[in-house]
Amino acid sequence: MSAIYYLRPGNLFKDFFVGIRTGGVDSKGRTGGSYKADEKKPIRAVLAQATPQEKARWEQIQHPITHTLVDRGRPKAETGDVLMCGNRHFYIQGVDEPGQLGLYTIYYVEERIDL
Repeated sequence: MSAIYYLRPGNLFKDFFVGIRTGGVDSKGRTGGSYKADEKKPIRAVLAQATPQEKARWEQIQHPITHTLVDRGRPKAETGDVLMCGNRHFYIQGVDEPGQLGLYTIYYVEERIDL
């Protein structure tokens, strides 16, 4: 995987905030609520469309993805968190730290409109 793939025109660095779940249980006993951006934990990352190969790989393990985010440094969010950029919400399906050196983190996310 090359860094050039992620740095195409239009794929510039964007600020994302980790979403904190607010709310509780509704009248039927289901967990409900929404996410609120924690502006103390910004992530400056590059957002790119997931390749067909990445989509197929994640579909096989029942975790569909639509995009990948590449961030410098160690992971600042984990699987199950939500990353927010403006009015867009991305549910994290997986986190990969290539080489385990803390240089880069790849977030595999699904864009959601229901969060």
